Amino acid sequence: MSEAVHDAPSMPSWLDDNTSDALLIAIDEVGSPVGARQISAALAERGRHLSESTVARRLRHLDAEGLTLQIGVKGRVLTDAGNRAVERLRRTSRSASLVSASEVRTAQDVVNLLKARRAIEPEAVRDATTHISDAELAALSTVVAEHRNRASAKERPPRDIALTFHRLLSAPAQNPLVQAMVGIVLDDSHDHVEAALDVILEAHHHSAVSVSEHEAIIEAMAQRDAERAADLMRAHLDRLLEEVDTFITRYDSELLERLLRLP
Repeated sequence: MSEAVHDAPSMPSWLDDNTSDALLIAIDEVGSPVGARQISAALAERGRHLSESTVARRLRHLDAEGLTLQIGVKGRVLTDAGNRAVERLRRTSRSASLVSASEVRTAQDVVNLLKARRAIEPEAVRDATTHISDAELAALSTVVAEHRNRASAKERPPRDIALTFHRLLSAPAQNPLVQAMVGIVLDDSHDHVEAALDVILEAHHHSAVSVSEHEAIIEAMAQRDAERAADLMRAHLDRLLEEVDTFITRYDSELLERLLRLP
């Protein structure tokens, strides 16, 4: 199972089917002592059918694990350990939902990802500008120079070079929540999206424009102008969104989706 029983000294085999997780969540949602009949009904509403006797038996196991406590004839409540288990379950569920939502397979997924980046990356850049070191600025300049050299020579840039720039750019940010969100939208799993964007930019002969925008962002950061750096990042991502919209309109979403499937 589940992380729900990590406070327990062992993990009995009867806890391997996630039923106990469902019971803990049901008790938490009621928020007051609840009996087996109420829990059985609550689970049935979610499409999980367990008899009252099965629920009662599982509740006794949860009592033994120290996750629930029986309050006389009123029913069960969560213990402190049970509350911690439920919080872990909710965090795990939220994380799984974020991972699922960030998967990019369709043209609309690309648009959604870029919109999410537009919301997150300007704040990351604003934060990073305050903390970035000269060495980190130099590393960014090296990446952009390579990108420009490839574009000038009409060579296909490495598929992850733009994402590498964005990752390095955001790395000095100190806000842990911003960093967590950046980690999702700039995850390695999105390298294939960047490769598709490279094709779109090349089709519009705009590859060099991205390089110039990257250079302008670095310059603003070097001047410690956090607001300008953030504004430039927002404008950069706005343009990428416009490029994608134009590509989809000129061709079709299916072509973009074929690009996403390329190895």
